[in-house]
Amino acid sequence: MTNSFSYIKKILYSLPVLALVVLSSCYTDYGLDTNNYDVVVTLYDNTYNFQSKTKYFLSDSLVIGNDIDADYKNAILNTLNTNMASAGWTKVADIQQADVVLSTGVTSTTTYVSEGGGCWWDYYGYYWCYPDYSYDYTYTTGTVFILMNDRVSSSPGSNDKPEWFSALNGLADQGNAVGRITSGINQAFAQSPYLKK
Repeated sequence: MTNSFSYIKKILYSLPVLALVVLSSCYTDYGLDTNNYDVVVTLYDNTYNFQSKTKYFLSDSLVIGNDIDADYKNAILNTLNTNMASAGWTKVADIQQADVVLSTGVTSTTTYVSEGGGCWWDYYGYYWCYPDYSYDYTYTTGTVFILMNDRVSSSPGSNDKPEWFSALNGLADQGNAVGRITSGINQAFAQSPYLKK
């Protein structure tokens, strides 16, 4: 009888450990990748009459970030032109014929992180050191911004408030950057139904 009680006691003590193992094995990462952390923001002037405007001008160069990879630059400009055409806008080659002027640019920031260390201080002022387990990593985030200004009411070089603004932000050094730029710009236009004719 004592042996069976001892056996049951061992099983009961091991159940919490077994439960933790079983429950932790059910955790999932939901299949997240770099695309899931991209952000698209759009802002607009709700007093501006987008419907009365039909022609736009877009330069073949970026305002900031012209030194980026040509594939990225082409993806930005081509996707902008495609979305503007789909929304019913007409591209003009002469800025003086345009109703609105689109400007776009790219910025990036590289973050360097150094984590770890092997020493801890306790309440009484003593410290313990363990073998160093520090690690270093870097990541780069990039932002694509798009501005739409009314050509007539805006003056060159001024800080006039844009009629429409979009910013796409995400990791720039991982994943399919060209595909993410394209889908981000498409999302910006999907969030901006007032641009459609």
